Amino acid sequence: MSARNQVVVTGRLLDVEPLRYTPAGIPALEFRLNHYSSQQEVGIARQVECEIVCICLGEQAKTLAVLGTEVEIVVKGFLAARNQRYKHSLVLHINDWKRVQAPST
Repeated sequence: MSARNQVVVTGRLLDVEPLRYTPAGIPALEFRLNHYSSQQEVGIARQVECEIVCICLGEQAKTLAVLGTEVEIVVKGFLAARNQRYKHSLVLHINDWKRVQAPST
């Protein structure tokens, strides 16, 4: 079995924390992402809404920090435990993101 851990999800930025820097000087941005979609589960449409705790590091964090809240983005990344003590609390680590363009009318 492959040990894949890849997540791609779209959502709106919520609770964007101020940009900070790690002790190594790497930019870090924490935020929540509000996801809403309709998914098929055993042939039945299911409405899905959730908030995902995310962290983004490096130059990607600096460009994401200027967007503010309520902006819709699509993110790609991996899930990891918040820390070793709370392994049941997951955080989505963002490797890549882009702004979702509003549909043209």
